Amino acid sequence: MGKGKKIIALGAAALGAFIAEEIIQGYRDVMGRNRGYNSVLGRIGFSKGADDMNDFEEFLQTKRVWIREQNTEYVSIKSDRGELLQGYLTYPEKESKVFVLGLHGYHANHDGDPATFLRHYVERGYNFLNVDHVASGDSEGKYVGFGLFESQDSLKWIDYLIERFGEDIKIILHGVSMGGATVCKMVDSVPPQVVLAVADCPFTNALEEFSSAVRTFGGIKNPELIIKAFNMLNKVFAGYDLADTDNRDSVKNSKVPMLFIHGSADDFVPVSMGEELYNLCGNEKELLIVDGAKHAQSLMTDEKLYYETLDRFIDKYLK
Repeated sequence: MGKGKKIIALGAAALGAFIAEEIIQGYRDVMGRNRGYNSVLGRIGFSKGADDMNDFEEFLQTKRVWIREQNTEYVSIKSDRGELLQGYLTYPEKESKVFVLGLHGYHANHDGDPATFLRHYVERGYNFLNVDHVASGDSEGKYVGFGLFESQDSLKWIDYLIERFGEDIKIILHGVSMGGATVCKMVDSVPPQVVLAVADCPFTNALEEFSSAVRTFGGIKNPELIIKAFNMLNKVFAGYDLADTDNRDSVKNSKVPMLFIHGSADDFVPVSMGEELYNLCGNEKELLIVDGAKHAQSLMTDEKLYYETLDRFIDKYLK
């Protein structure tokens, strides 16, 4: 082999090694518990919408002040995979048989999305169980489940509530983003104590969500190849197929009425996903599209409309 060809071969090998490392690091950035963003894909994902997240964080801080002053109990369970999962149970002033299970989004924790509406529920007189999903917050685990692990764990949290507080309790599910997808993934398997579910900006499955996100970021050729590589790595490291996160069949067979909420300006989880799940839902249902709201920001965009719709839905089905 000539000197020129050797240089080309070495260059190609170096490029291949770099791409492979980027894919692995990108996988860890996306699927791992720590938000390091050490890869090109991670940095692209982090930079997009950073200003929007700053606005949301300011909004969230106003809600956390009230939460810190409440009567909250630390509780925990073990997942079927053996991880210790942490929960935070906030009580209203008067004893209640109604419990809300708040489910947060991707790379967040109990102090994120559900904290924005926790006060509303508690002031309605309901108990609120806010949880850290696997590989999030104070819960154990290395990899997120994009609704698969989280739905399994949430069913265990429901069992915990029933065992501890009695079979006569009533439970509301309310999740945002990945938490909304988690709600959708489990509504065909919930016990009769669950009376209704709220899915705020849920995705249909992780593969379709990844594909949408990569295309939105732009500048990435062959996104299907990247996603396929991600899924192969996920099967090895996290032990599940991303295709198993699909929640369409569960929504079709939902055992409870469902309120779907989505922002019209959501460029991370397309509003079409929320509309599709709404149309598929086989139970009583309602859809709220908040005009101008970006991803997971429907409540921040129009708090009055959000709560009016939510309260009307609860009053209709919580009997």
